[in-house]
Amino acid sequence: MDKLQAMKVFCRVYEAESFKLASDSLGISRPMVTRYINSIEEELGTKLLQRNTRNISITHAGRKYYQHCIAILDAIEEAENEIGDLTQKPKGLLKISVPMDFGLSHIVPLLDNFSRLYPQIELDVDFSDKRVDMTESGVDIAIRGGDLGGDQFVARPLCYSKGFVCASPDYILKYGELDHIEDLKNHSCLLYSNALVPKRWSLTDENGVSQTVSVSGAFTANNGGALTRFALAGLGIIYQPDFLIAKYIESGELVNLLPNYKGYEISFYAIYPQRKLMSRKTRLLLDFLQEELANTKF
Repeated sequence: MDKLQAMKVFCRVYEAESFKLASDSLGISRPMVTRYINSIEEELGTKLLQRNTRNISITHAGRKYYQHCIAILDAIEEAENEIGDLTQKPKGLLKISVPMDFGLSHIVPLLDNFSRLYPQIELDVDFSDKRVDMTESGVDIAIRGGDLGGDQFVARPLCYSKGFVCASPDYILKYGELDHIEDLKNHSCLLYSNALVPKRWSLTDENGVSQTVSVSGAFTANNGGALTRFALAGLGIIYQPDFLIAKYIESGELVNLLPNYKGYEISFYAIYPQRKLMSRKTRLLLDFLQEELANTKF
């Protein structure tokens, strides 16, 4: 038995809590995963995993063994990276997950520049606004904003964005302006379905008091870019971040309807698995994104 490979297989099963997910991510058959785990348990003389037809659970011995395996595998990777740094250019595959709108508008151009700097690093980019499971997905780096949830990853801040309530001049001409946040109740609002509570919008007034209003409308979408297009067409009022709408406010195609109110703020982070060490290619991309986005103004 290849003990290092067996350790990698065990760690993947431990992290994914699934033999199937481990086999899929490692590119080996499920029976092969089972053989590796059985071999380790036989050699150690104890059960590392308790499994039945539905799920698996980690034993106390399994948790202890995982900690030692991670330390060994990380040390090997660190040694290989240090030697590789001396003799080779960074290379290999990086799996990245980015939000749809922010990814298209601000991350894709940066990935283009990064790829020119490090042409031997392959980038596999997934566009999604949903939370990503860093253990099951096999993603090296995910860019996410807002409430991240969970604690199985490390988060590095990149930049932040502000939300604005806007509509087109045509919509305002037809339906009137807003004097107060409560006026939103009488308007057609364009709702973002991925928000925690799509039909409740919160803003802060001049006195620093947070106010929330229930809104409704004929259009709901899970994509802020689509909602922005609806707003530009005069179909309703949006509450979207400045990285999507700032250029339209500047051009006059959209109007900030509540200039005396402060909208939400979203912080964007690069998140990655909670490991002691990381590969050189991952570290290079993290540092690059953090430096490029640190002073971003939308």
